[in-house]
Amino acid sequence: MDYLPLSPQEATKRICSALPARRMRDVLERRCALKGSEKATLEQIGRIYKITRERVRQIERDAMGRAGAPAHLVQADPIFRAVEAKLASLGRLSGAHHLFSAVAERRHHPHLHFLLTLHPAFVFMPENKEFMDRWTTDKDTAVLAEQVVKHTVAALEAKGQPVSYQELLELAGDAALKIFGKGIDAAHLESYLASSRAIVANPYRQYGLVSWSTITPRGIKDKAYIALRHEGRPAHFREVASLIDRGGWSKKKVHPQTVHNELIKDPRFVLVGRGLYALREWGYERGTVRDIVSSVLKETGRPLTRDEIVSLASQKRMVKPQTILLNLQNRNLFKKTEDGKYTLV
Repeated sequence: MDYLPLSPQEATKRICSALPARRMRDVLERRCALKGSEKATLEQIGRIYKITRERVRQIERDAMGRAGAPAHLVQADPIFRAVEAKLASLGRLSGAHHLFSAVAERRHHPHLHFLLTLHPAFVFMPENKEFMDRWTTDKDTAVLAEQVVKHTVAALEAKGQPVSYQELLELAGDAALKIFGKGIDAAHLESYLASSRAIVANPYRQYGLVSWSTITPRGIKDKAYIALRHEGRPAHFREVASLIDRGGWSKKKVHPQTVHNELIKDPRFVLVGRGLYALREWGYERGTVRDIVSSVLKETGRPLTRDEIVSLASQKRMVKPQTILLNLQNRNLFKKTEDGKYTLV
């Protein structure tokens, strides 16, 4: 964290103390959440002073105008210079939380927001469906940065699956090259992406769209899928439950039996052993051992030796070689060729 040369809380105290009336100061502090509590509504303040909401709004507007006078803003000049420099290092556009967290502790954030609102060099861009609250010192750059993020979202949609952080930066870099006509610093790209509502990460630092179940899972099945895919190997349902807990999606502990009940019904998972689950996309198949052996022989389209069948069937199901060989003895399904190989009846 790059600490500011002056406490935002101290700066707001100096500016507010210069206001001519106690009520004006109180209204401003309550409306801007400068007293350590949530922002007060017009109605709440109106009830305190027994005035209308419109009158509260007028007092607030008057107070902001007075507080933003150059003679008062000079009190916070060290903060403005430091924040402007930080914004420049972030590409002149940053999500409010991303920016404030880089320069001040959480308790100072309302004060910092208040101060920047007063200064004409800083432009606040309120949240919308696509972006979080943002600050900029250059509206033209902000417009281009938005396009970079939108192009990156489109690139993720085209991929259709989560990417690593490095891959995300590469996608954003390609977008920036098209939009800005030149390469952009990684710190700038990170700042632009951090303001997006659409692009988020799951607990494994895989990035994608918030609408994807692989990024924002909607239930035990989705969480298990992400956890197992990240693990990259079959796992017992008790271990899968533990993996979900370690992912930190919820404070509530996952019950192993719930995991088992959910996975056995989901076609994305295959029960490959006693309580062991794998992903179908890894090549594992559901069914009995003889079903798996039949599948292997159908896929190859030729007779196979015992070792070949054991090897290929084991790739589709975690089963002992002896169990596979026992199933080969089913004369209704399999027959042995003259050269000792096996084929379907």
